[in-house]
Amino acid sequence: MTLPLDGYAYTVLDFAKLLIMKHYPERTDGESAVIRAYLLEHLTEYDRVQFSVRIGTPVAPDPTHLETVQANTVFSSKLRIDILGWQGQLPTIVEVKQRVTPPSLGQILTYRKRFIEEFPDAPEPRLVVVGREAVEDAVAALQHYGVTVLLYPDADPRANDAANGL
Repeated sequence: MTLPLDGYAYTVLDFAKLLIMKHYPERTDGESAVIRAYLLEHLTEYDRVQFSVRIGTPVAPDPTHLETVQANTVFSSKLRIDILGWQGQLPTIVEVKQRVTPPSLGQILTYRKRFIEEFPDAPEPRLVVVGREAVEDAVAALQHYGVTVLLYPDADPRANDAANGL
């Protein structure tokens, strides 16, 4: 089953490139450092990954605006899954944070709900939140709801160069 999802898609053939990237699509320097740390540890678990996958119901664009403005309204108002990893047909939704806080739980559960609604034939997605640091109560709540939390305290954007960690 191939799902028609937007996003920046990479297959196993692209994984070496992913590991030397300094920035990841639509992410800040700090988030990119966390993503890189996560990929260094977990990329081999996937056969493909997608970044910035849009799902959900967009805001209705103003029909009096230019078509390109309308398209941008639709695009930018959808929910954005930071990383969608695939092991065969098994999806993993990964939310990336500098600091994992209580709103992370609502965000990842919202993505799960929308993903299941839009792709009812897909297997139940695994849920992962990654960050550099976390509020302890947020981690406990996320884990209570079956969300894996991974922290990378050494994910420093200043050290996120092409050779770091390889």
